Amino acid sequence: MMKLGTRLLVGSLIITLSGCAVGVSAAARPADVNGNWMGGTVTAARRVTMQLRQSGTNVTGTIAGTGVADGPVHGTLNGNTLHLSQQSGGAALSPLTVRGDVIEGGQLDGIPLKLVRTGSATR
Repeated sequence: MMKLGTRLLVGSLIITLSGCAVGVSAAARPADVNGNWMGGTVTAARRVTMQLRQSGTNVTGTIAGTGVADGPVHGTLNGNTLHLSQQSGGAALSPLTVRGDVIEGGQLDGIPLKLVRTGSATR
């Protein structure tokens, strides 16, 4: 028969380790960026739109309003961090952060971006 102290230790370890496993799997899931996004620079100097399609951690779509980076884009998601580049291999946006229906970060002409999901992408 196990002593009470040993039972408590084993029980605590099981609870702790199961909590760690949940945290790892939740963090490994990429954010959802499927859809149409609208916004621009936080100063409203530029208006930007994106249409994104996601398959796992891979993202493709189009972006407009950025100037030289307008057109087809591709990228990857690492958790809630989105990395996008021109499909032609040209300009890349600095990393963007996805929080639900809001994408923020990056910079356009040195000004941070903020976009809001306005609808689902056509699949």
